[in-house]
Amino acid sequence: MGVDPTGESKRVMNARILIPSADGSINVRLVTSSGEEIKAAWPGWDHAMFVNTRRHGKDCVSLHDQKVLRNRAAARIASSQEYRVEILTQNRVDFCNILQISKDDHIVIDASVCQVHKLPMKRQMEEIYSAEDYPESFFPRQKREFPNDGNFYSACSSRSDPTWMCPGCRHGYDRWAKRHDLKQ
Repeated sequence: MGVDPTGESKRVMNARILIPSADGSINVRLVTSSGEEIKAAWPGWDHAMFVNTRRHGKDCVSLHDQKVLRNRAAARIASSQEYRVEILTQNRVDFCNILQISKDDHIVIDASVCQVHKLPMKRQMEEIYSAEDYPESFFPRQKREFPNDGNFYSACSSRSDPTWMCPGCRHGYDRWAKRHDLKQ
């Protein structure tokens, strides 16, 4: 088996999941059976493509949308119960990403399945593109039709982070880019 290009490793634990209710945070706390506390990013966080340019001026996945997704999933989690939690950890950040939550062999949340195409996704390092190269109309469409295309649309950052890539989303992006004669 080769080296994982994302630098992530998987960890499985039994834990209670504590979800902040009022502050709108996308982070949760995992408390293991032994009392260890782990800060984790709620599934969907790395699908948020924030575009902070003068031209676009707003984020593509609004904080409201993030709260709706979090609250919908949180309705399936009882903080008093323990769940089997798989997390992805990285050496360079102080929190992890939740991969899957299950209870009694029933999957409650699976971040590795695309919510648009219902296909399994793979982890990869983001491909970074300049947000300035895209029309404003692209971003709402990208959010609806191919949110897990494996790209990051940045105003200035050149740092690539691990992200999910769905083959259906990637195909949708490639089709869109070809129709709009976007050279990538």
